[in-house]
Amino acid sequence: MIKRPELLALEFYKSRPFKGSDKGIRYMIQKDTVPVERDSENQDEDGETETKTVLTAFIWPEPFCFEVTSDEKKGSKQFDFSEEGLCEAIDWLNENHDAYVYKKQ
Repeated sequence: MIKRPELLALEFYKSRPFKGSDKGIRYMIQKDTVPVERDSENQDEDGETETKTVLTAFIWPEPFCFEVTSDEKKGSKQFDFSEEGLCEAIDWLNENHDAYVYKKQ
C-alpha cells in the first residue's frame, strides 16, 4: 500500500515526475498542463486556450519501466495540482493496485 509519507513534497512535482513501485505494480505521478474544457458560452473571446496544471498518476504492472511498457497495460487519471489532489492520486493508485499487479504466467 502506498502511503503519503513515501512520496515527496508537492513542490518536487513542479520540476520532475516521481516514480515508484509497490508489490507488483509501478507508478508515476507528474505535473501536466491541460486545456480547460469550455462550452460555447464560456469560450475565450480572443481565441486563446485557457490551461490548468494537474497531477497525472500512471499505474502499470511490473517488471518493466514506463517507457517500454505498452500503453494497453497502463492506466492513468488526472487530479488537481494540490496536496488534496496528491492524496486523491495515492488513493486511486491503491484502489487500482490489484487490477494492474504483475501476474506470473
